[in-house]
Amino acid sequence: MRILGIDTSTKYAGISIVEDGEVLAYSSLKFKATHSEKLLPELVHLLGIMEIPLETIDYYAITVGPGSFTGLRVGVSTIKGLSYVTGKMVIPLSTLEVIARGFPHVELQICPILDARRKEVYAALFKWDGEKLLRLKNDSVLSVDALMDWIKDKTIFTGDGIDVYRDQIEKNLSMKAIFTKSYYSIPSPMIVALMGYEKAKSGQVISAKDLLPLYLRKSEAEIKFG
Repeated sequence: MRILGIDTSTKYAGISIVEDGEVLAYSSLKFKATHSEKLLPELVHLLGIMEIPLETIDYYAITVGPGSFTGLRVGVSTIKGLSYVTGKMVIPLSTLEVIARGFPHVELQICPILDARRKEVYAALFKWDGEKLLRLKNDSVLSVDALMDWIKDKTIFTGDGIDVYRDQIEKNLSMKAIFTKSYYSIPSPMIVALMGYEKAKSGQVISAKDLLPLYLRKSEAEIKFG
């Protein structure tokens, strides 16, 4: 089974191809241009150098949010287009869960946060229980002060939100807060594809027409123009 995984939820964009649980290829780039200008050429390049025809991909996995509104639209639109052309089903994934899965089997709870602007973050809370990643809090958009009410125990903070709110979190939580390096804060396209593989095996797939971005709140334009 071959899975194509795509993430465009942050300022980075990533593509990965997994076959039967083994990573065949991946690419993660911080585009100077918009994702819409570079994503498809990078996908065509990756499939080409790996000599993998698009029609041999069995499922498409995609981070649907939360994250950059523009990035999510590009990623979801790309997957919809590929799915309509090939007739293949898709697997939607939480950006925050993908980030959390980059810390396998750590004992502490994991709090991925993404900068949502307007002095808010997108956040969720996870903890490993053996081989299973448990979700303690649903994907939410909230202030950092409200996020602090979630945290009762020592917690790993990751995601691009720590670049903006690290000082505020440290001031509130002191030694309870552990921060990761920036390169661990990027949603991994490999994890997207691997999660897609596991979900496809258990039948957790949907059709392209049911694929929607997870914004959690209205865009600036929607608020401005009602």
